[in-house]
Amino acid sequence: MNSKKSLQSTKTPNYSRIFRFIYQQGKISKQEIAANLDLSLPTVSQNLQRLQKNKLITTDGKFESSIGRRATAYSVAARSKVSLGLEVFAKQANLSALDLNGQEIATDTLKIQYQNSDVYFKKLCDWILAFSTHHKISTTRILHLGIGVQGLISHDGQKVLYGKILASTGLTTEVFSRHLPYPVSFYHDADCVAVAEQFLTHSNQDTTYLSIGEHLGTAMMINNRIYSGENGRSGTMEHITLNTHSDRQCYCGRYGCIETYCSISSLLNADENLDDFMAQLAAGDPSITQRWNDYLNHLAEAINNLHMFLDNRLVIAGELIRHLDQSIIEELDKRIRKITAFPEDHSYLELGIVTARPVAIGAAIPSVTEFVESI
Repeated sequence: MNSKKSLQSTKTPNYSRIFRFIYQQGKISKQEIAANLDLSLPTVSQNLQRLQKNKLITTDGKFESSIGRRATAYSVAARSKVSLGLEVFAKQANLSALDLNGQEIATDTLKIQYQNSDVYFKKLCDWILAFSTHHKISTTRILHLGIGVQGLISHDGQKVLYGKILASTGLTTEVFSRHLPYPVSFYHDADCVAVAEQFLTHSNQDTTYLSIGEHLGTAMMINNRIYSGENGRSGTMEHITLNTHSDRQCYCGRYGCIETYCSISSLLNADENLDDFMAQLAAGDPSITQRWNDYLNHLAEAINNLHMFLDNRLVIAGELIRHLDQSIIEELDKRIRKITAFPEDHSYLELGIVTARPVAIGAAIPSVTEFVESI
């Protein structure tokens, strides 16, 4: 074998291993890298120099030491690359910029009525470009724009296969990419919430995510990947029928779907908003309290049914969790124990942690992960 090629083949894996180890650790010294990866100090030093030259890592101060010289700390140059995430709703759009650690470095909201028109998409793209300029995020640093959409998405992320909520069925990313200088992909909004929760909690557990917002969304994370099934429909458990004789019609056209019992829209009257409802609940309003108890009964029933499909951890996420704390888990556990077919010796429920812009954050994370894995 050519000696130059042989040297290169040994360099590349070490380069990748060292970068990913620094990424996982957050902040670490050269000596610790060498010890943990079983590499010589000269090999580590050489690769650290290459990573710095490529602006992928940076020195990050010194570690404390009671004896001898203090070791230099290295960390990933988290802001060397940025991923954008957009969540699109009927009356507004939320935008987030994430660094390589998945941390938000800038956000914005645009009040805009959704339309399937080039005027709408151009206005949205102009706002995104202005956002980047304002926050000094150059185009060369932007990896990708991920867009969380209320609908089912093709496996390549380029087309909305089913988008009844916004009447967006058939929409392609071309309506955005014609105005933007970087790649664009669509993601199912409930999948985005699941990705955001899984990434930011550093979880590797198989998990069912119940995302409670204006509409309900569900997603399954199996082997740390979204499981979407052959046609992208797996995980859409919000359309499981909870009551076949219900007069509650879902946007899908059927009656009695879990969506019609457990979404925020099903909880609120037309003239209400969630903040006011929860304030009245805290104040002890009897009619509000009754509606909340009915809602929790429906939610417990839905969760119990979902757990029959996937006997694993279940995380309640989405907009509603801004108003919830651990006591809601205890309350739902109590209600579930009364109706479940099988005894539960421990809780499988958890409360999510992403209380703001979970769809936008989740839409930005895949390109961060892909970039890190590509090094």
